[in-house]
Amino acid sequence: MTEKKENSIWDKLGLIDYRIIYATFIILLATPVIYPLGLPMTVSQPVRSYYDAIVNLPPNSVILMHSFVDLSVWADTGPILIATWKIIWDIPQSKNISIIAYTSVNDGAIKMDDLLKGELKPPQWRIDSYGYTWMDIGYISLPNEPMLAAFAADFTAVSRDDHHIYDIGSEFAGSPLLDVPLAKWVASRRGDPNVLNAYDFDLYIYGSWGCTTPDMYVRQWWTTGSPSYELKALFMTIGNCIPNTVPYYGPNNAILGYVPGSAGAAALEILSGHLGKGAVMADMANLAGIGTVFFLVLGNLSYLGKKYFEKKEEE
Repeated sequence: MTEKKENSIWDKLGLIDYRIIYATFIILLATPVIYPLGLPMTVSQPVRSYYDAIVNLPPNSVILMHSFVDLSVWADTGPILIATWKIIWDIPQSKNISIIAYTSVNDGAIKMDDLLKGELKPPQWRIDSYGYTWMDIGYISLPNEPMLAAFAADFTAVSRDDHHIYDIGSEFAGSPLLDVPLAKWVASRRGDPNVLNAYDFDLYIYGSWGCTTPDMYVRQWWTTGSPSYELKALFMTIGNCIPNTVPYYGPNNAILGYVPGSAGAAALEILSGHLGKGAVMADMANLAGIGTVFFLVLGNLSYLGKKYFEKKEEE
């Protein structure tokens, strides 16, 4: 009777039970979902510039914030919006930074209502000072460039009142826009106190997955006006739109920084310390890559070991 040959270490490396492999990947992929790790990653300069532009705003600055909610691309862009709002909420009260927000996608108003009740709940001092330190105009229809131009020139041309739908600041809902104390104060900062427009802001944070949007922004919020508005901007977008954004990016250009998709959102979350869905997706991709490389290395070690070392042992 032939004695059964014992498997060598090289054989064992190549015969790992597939159930062990499956279990390993389940653990690797489930871990970030349960607890985001924020694994180290390279933060691109546009993302770092985006973050720095918000946290380094001079005292008494005013932000125009586009709550870019489009559920068709929410998995890719939602984490950017959430991270951006969290960074804004972190700005200390002593800096006296004011925010006027709006959304231009019709499902945005409903989604923002849910977010502001949950993971984007403002700090209590912001809740108590709605209408004085921040406000949300609500949904504004901006379907084309002429409407965008009208918005930049006079907000009341496209939205005459505060029509946000959530409970925070409900006493101002339905009020004429310039009857809200914050809007009235912002309009009086520069130029005509009866007109709220692009001249009155220090930073515009906006988003779109339309790759021609940077061109429209530059035409209507940077070069237009007499003198030109030259309103500095930050851009939330998807990876496909980077080529259209780069020509306008730079410290002396219209776009100070941009965040492309969930990978950019992960970097923004790591910078801010608010780990969310972006970090989860990045961690899952990184851990899956690590697991794949690990088992590929074992498989190749098994092959090379049997090919070169077993032969020598037999000789």
